[in-house]
Amino acid sequence: MTSAPWHSDPALRDRFHPDHPDDLQVLVHDGEPRRCGRTPEGCWVTARGVRQTLRIPVAPEDASPPLRADAVRWVERPVYEGILLNEPHQLTTAHKGDTVLFVTSPGIPHPVRVTEAYVSERSGWSIQPCDRCGADQALDPPTIMARTRFPDAPAGSIPVAFSAFCPCGGTMLLALIEDDAARREQPPAPKPWWKFW
Repeated sequence: MTSAPWHSDPALRDRFHPDHPDDLQVLVHDGEPRRCGRTPEGCWVTARGVRQTLRIPVAPEDASPPLRADAVRWVERPVYEGILLNEPHQLTTAHKGDTVLFVTSPGIPHPVRVTEAYVSERSGWSIQPCDRCGADQALDPPTIMARTRFPDAPAGSIPVAFSAFCPCGGTMLLALIEDDAARREQPPAPKPWWKFW
């Protein structure tokens, strides 16, 4: 019998329950606490499959936004799907029995829940890892994060780059990838308008 792909993923090594080899804890959330007012929770999830591969652009340290797709390095991570085994205490967007998507991230002790909207946007944004824990994933799609930070921005506009706090308290920098080929599955993005550090 062939082992499930999550069992051979080095980023998930030693994270599964000893008596339930497909069960692991996932950081489940409703989005950034800054926006939703609720903190993430560690919840048990039974891994069921691989939904797709997430392409992540990694910018050189000296890169200046906006970034071009040919100027970044690309890494890939599986987007896993599983069934949420317990009812979160205070979350409103995830419930026991729901199918959830999750990815691994350096610096975060558990895989992180992602939404389809997040996955569809992530390849269009480079996230400079958190300066404290090294995490390279956020809790909301970048365009939602931008609207949270710039509520008075012109309708349909998005920033070229902006900073964000990581759940650990450190700082990340998100930068737009200007090449539309990097976002093959997304509709055309509005013209970038802002640069904020």
